[in-house]
Amino acid sequence: MKNFIKENKLLVITAVLYLVVFFFNPGLFNNAVKMTGKFLLEMIEVMPPILLLSALITVWVPSEVITKNFGKESGIKGKLISVFIGSVSAGPIYAAFPMALTLFYKGASVSNIVIIISAWAVVKVPMFMIESSFLGLKFAAIRYLLTVPAIVALGYLMDKLVKREDILKEQSQIEKETNLTEKHILRKLPRFDCGGCGYKDCASFAKAVYAGEATISECVIKSKNRESETGVQEPLLETGD
Repeated sequence: MKNFIKENKLLVITAVLYLVVFFFNPGLFNNAVKMTGKFLLEMIEVMPPILLLSALITVWVPSEVITKNFGKESGIKGKLISVFIGSVSAGPIYAAFPMALTLFYKGASVSNIVIIISAWAVVKVPMFMIESSFLGLKFAAIRYLLTVPAIVALGYLMDKLVKREDILKEQSQIEKETNLTEKHILRKLPRFDCGGCGYKDCASFAKAVYAGEATISECVIKSKNRESETGVQEPLLETGD
């Protein structure tokens, strides 16, 4: 029970808040549950295609292609491609994060990831049509012309403040501080059951990692994704008793 609370703090806090609201304001509780249900339904509709696309990028798109077009040395071309990708993408902003993470692991720079997420949020092409119909073409056009350079500048600034290695190091630290079980290890695997690690499926590989017979770095897909451009090896997961 303690491990569950430790590993799912946000979920537990949310559940406690819902319980408190239920006792003190049942009407507000009902409205919150309805809104949560609508949000979950939207996620069910949006996230599967995004996750599928992310998986296809992971397996089919070579890291060299991502590094060339979205990496640190991609220059202004990478910035323009990132703006384009974000502006033509469909779905709410939270759908951008799995895609951004996949591109990051494949070699995309921090600045281009920031640009994709920001463009996804505020300069979508369909949103331009709606905005211009309500506020006028001049307003929408000027806002877009001012927003795009601001997004690119934000990308450059983030690249100076947040280093790629810092993100990987922080994730490695989180993994080390977590008391892992087979279930936790399995969650961190791509679940493609490719057999590249030498085991018949990811579940068998997770059991081997937990037993100390293998390490997470032996996962071919995860290791290949993190090696691109950084030279940082996939961190080894510590296993608990």
